[in-house]
Amino acid sequence: MWLLWLVFFWGNVGEAVPIVYLTWIHDPSTTMVVQWHSSKDKDASEVLFREVGETEWQRAHGFYVRLPKTSVLVHTVELGGLRPGGEYEFQVEDEVCRFRTLPLTLERPVRFVMGGDAYLYEKLFRKMNRQIAAQDPDFVVVGGDIAYTHGKPGLLRGKSWQLNRWQTFLKEWKKMVTSDGRLIPLLAVLGNHDVRSGDLNPFSYRTLFYELFALPEKGRPFRTLDCGNYLSLFLLDTGHSYHIEGTQTEWLKRVLAERENKPYKMAAYHIGAYPSVYPFDGDVPREIRSLWCPLFERYHLTAAFEHHNHAYKRTVRIKDNALDPQGVLYMGDGSWGVSPRKVKNRGEWFLERAEKVNAVCLITLDRAHGAIEALSNQGVIIDEVMVLPGTAQVAVNERRWLLQ
Repeated sequence: MWLLWLVFFWGNVGEAVPIVYLTWIHDPSTTMVVQWHSSKDKDASEVLFREVGETEWQRAHGFYVRLPKTSVLVHTVELGGLRPGGEYEFQVEDEVCRFRTLPLTLERPVRFVMGGDAYLYEKLFRKMNRQIAAQDPDFVVVGGDIAYTHGKPGLLRGKSWQLNRWQTFLKEWKKMVTSDGRLIPLLAVLGNHDVRSGDLNPFSYRTLFYELFALPEKGRPFRTLDCGNYLSLFLLDTGHSYHIEGTQTEWLKRVLAERENKPYKMAAYHIGAYPSVYPFDGDVPREIRSLWCPLFERYHLTAAFEHHNHAYKRTVRIKDNALDPQGVLYMGDGSWGVSPRKVKNRGEWFLERAEKVNAVCLITLDRAHGAIEALSNQGVIIDEVMVLPGTAQVAVNERRWLLQ
């Protein structure tokens, strides 16, 4: 059965068009991680690369893992020593693609997207993808429930089906190309539908997440990514493979303290502390508010991006679980490729904006300020907020909503 399915899959993809995607483990201004899938007869993990305009190719080698009970190989090669803000082309097997590193400083604006709950319905997923790619972002963070392979009764259809879902997501991601032909790097955050519920063991074969996405430490989804001298991202696990309390919270306190003076600091995780749809007093929201939110406040987080609710929200600025102009902003709520839900917490003190709509957050940073815009799958900016680097107070632009 496995063999028949793999022959069917690879026959449809075609060996000349492998699944190729980009991510980062280290500083995006000087590195890039290239990942791709092949069959077991193509086991060389080698990438040729050069800066655009150069004639000589360089070679980089990495490693591969074979997905359990399949002949699918996932290759990982990290390219290092790259020029900040440089444009590169690379060759995997017979295919040549392009990427761009981030700048070391904010010599130019850096633009990226935060969104979650992505590939549940293919039509909605593709619709939002088109709007995201049209913004020419430098990268995208997917905040959990990436391909909906676990946890939902209607989705429990075996490992071959799970792999098909992941590879469909990645085939669609290969189409995420900017207007000048660059692949858009992807940073993956763990969600409840990316793992089997209740199994807090990242080394068991209950999920393909850890085999498909390069991480600084195998089996540990929470991590930081420092982008040049201007941005630190804190990518967290809201109890899906690691408990919130204990090791993860102790780590979070340490890495936030080490980056207290970074101009922009943003967190991304799946289940929200301040939900627009789910109960405010749920166990996970209460635990995040108890353990993580005080750290966000102490170390002046610019914004936290939450998901899981299938709606759009922006909170007031919050400190000590109350409105405070010097507090933390919480945005998102995860409505990329799902059917949006009715906002159940409308009217609660913590919600400044909330709507039943498909949306992601588009972030643009420069030296003077940052802009966070909510982009609908109709290509409409439905909300926006301005943030300042460091600990400065946020100025909010009250834009008229243009929901249809």
